[in-house]
Amino acid sequence: MRCNKIMAVVLAMGLVAGLTACGTSNGGSNQTSGTSKEATEKTEGKDSSSEFDVLKVGTMPLTCGIPVLYAEEKGYFKEAGLNVSLELFATGAPINEAIAAKQIDIAVSGFASVYSLANANCTWLADVNTTGGMGLYVRPDSPVAQCGEKDGMIGDTEAIKGLQVLEPLGTAVQYMTESYAEKFGLEPADINQVNMEFASAYQAFTTGEGDAVAANPPYSYSLEEDNYVKLCSFEASTGVNMCDGCFARNEVVEKRSEEIQLFVDCLVRAMGDMKDEKLRTEYTKKVYEDNAINCSDTDLAHEIEDRAYIDAEAMKDPEYKLGEAWVAITDFLVKAEKITAENAPNVAKSIDSTFVSKTTGKEIKAD
Repeated sequence: MRCNKIMAVVLAMGLVAGLTACGTSNGGSNQTSGTSKEATEKTEGKDSSSEFDVLKVGTMPLTCGIPVLYAEEKGYFKEAGLNVSLELFATGAPINEAIAAKQIDIAVSGFASVYSLANANCTWLADVNTTGGMGLYVRPDSPVAQCGEKDGMIGDTEAIKGLQVLEPLGTAVQYMTESYAEKFGLEPADINQVNMEFASAYQAFTTGEGDAVAANPPYSYSLEEDNYVKLCSFEASTGVNMCDGCFARNEVVEKRSEEIQLFVDCLVRAMGDMKDEKLRTEYTKKVYEDNAINCSDTDLAHEIEDRAYIDAEAMKDPEYKLGEAWVAITDFLVKAEKITAENAPNVAKSIDSTFVSKTTGKEIKAD
């Protein structure tokens, strides 16, 4: 295995008291939240020169969190007068728990964010990066691998029915898997989805367990390199292009809007810096090394190619809409009974382009 992400184990060593594994509403299981050594140091380092109270930010040492960590290291937050405290988490599920418990004010996270939006207590502030690179994989000798390809997907109804898929439930890959099954006329109950964290699912699958694995980078790149068969991508199965992004508790947005605006300004500035591929490569490597995420140069190059940052220039594209994928994703989650029909409208209502519009100087559309 050329990319062996052991972040969850390392982060669990710095377990944060009071944060628990997420429940069935947001699909997490046996996932603990915690901080890396670097994050703990930042949390403890209060900037007494700031006129603002501490703004508690939660993210992950992955693609979505890179601009946040870079902005902190380069002093962008301090330069803007902010008093930011960073905390790193293994996944998006415990970030939701921290938001709900008011232990953090702002989050930069992925798919799991939708559950916080559905609860009507958070505002979606900015898209951060596209989420390419996810896929559903089987072994070369799998009956599904012998099927034909159509619309960028391999499979047929009979071969897929009963397939045991290893994946973390409540995440984007579950949406991908169930959308894939749906394309062949199947319901979620027609496949066997086994809840495992990404690293555990990868290890279990490559040692012979399960029929398929739903993976994200860097595991998807390792699977392709080792000649496993990709049945579909997230984009092919769902028909949407999802973005990780930034959201905050509504009461923080209402009471501390000046700080929120400054934070978004700094975040977008850092995303613009990350358009420099050399800088992004070097800084991402540093963050991964600091957080025990081992990733080859080849896989990192794949990740950078697949996952673009939504900087100010990207937002100014006439076709761009903030939070564009969330409506389609919410519809899926209602069908899957992960979000209630009553709460579903809250997701679209939570998308607020006010802050990115001020940052870019252009009126940004929201979906």
